[in-house]
Amino acid sequence: MTHTMWSLYNVLPKQSVQKPHRHNSVAIDLAVSADPNTYTMIAKEIDEAGNLIDPFRAEWKPNSVFVTPPGWWHSHHNESDVDAYVFPVQDAGLQTYLRTLDIQFIKD
Repeated sequence: MTHTMWSLYNVLPKQSVQKPHRHNSVAIDLAVSADPNTYTMIAKEIDEAGNLIDPFRAEWKPNSVFVTPPGWWHSHHNESDVDAYVFPVQDAGLQTYLRTLDIQFIKD
């Protein structure tokens, strides 16, 4: 989008989970298309096994927006039988330039 912001059109395949991860960029996510039981779990911390501690659930409802706060752990879930699409906008370009993006994934 710009030298400080980026976006992408992302698919979350049916019956899939994207494991917990975090990054220092804020994410403003537009759920473009999703069936019920598609959601993101968001939490400040994870335990030693990589599980989210006291997460809250952000439902992906078509044409709705949710925010993933910077530095918070989150996982994406699609328990439906239809692929889901999300359009995130992040300040990751700025974070990359500053070398502060710090994206992290849980260890398997």
